[in-house]
Amino acid sequence: MDHFRGLFEKLDKNKDGFISTEELQSEMRRIGVEPVNEKVKAILSSYDKNEDGRLSYQEFLVYMMDKEKKWKIDFHAIDRNESGVIDLEDIMTLFKELGLIISKPNAKRIIQMMDKDNSMTVDWEEFLHHVIVNPAENIGELVSSWKHNLDTQSRPLDPALDIIGDNKADDSGGP
Repeated sequence: MDHFRGLFEKLDKNKDGFISTEELQSEMRRIGVEPVNEKVKAILSSYDKNEDGRLSYQEFLVYMMDKEKKWKIDFHAIDRNESGVIDLEDIMTLFKELGLIISKPNAKRIIQMMDKDNSMTVDWEEFLHHVIVNPAENIGELVSSWKHNLDTQSRPLDPALDIIGDNKADDSGGP
């Protein structure tokens, strides 16, 4: 539970003992996730039991425990090589299994979105922090948010570095 306390304190930017909509959105932007107002409000309304528009530590704990159970299973599903961390190979395999193609540089950028210690791997704690502030409800939505983030970051000069939407890409040469 100590790691939950640390994350709560990190999210509580103004140190008032609560996480507000603005604080949650700020952290989302900081880690490269585009905050979606409806999803942020849904998170708060689902766990804000006293309906004051913010999460107390107790409300945050309930949210964390729900998310932790669900995402622990998904973390292990993404960690295909069972190394205990998500690495470049795991990201590329995940995209392939979803019928998507991703370049190594873009897979590396996804790892970097979550990697706090610059190890180029994502351990459980780093992954949990990422999905806690990411409004995705499942792996498909998480991959969509990663794709959106890559698409909205500065465009690479070489179009070969872009993600191709699916294996049935249009041959016309157009976007």
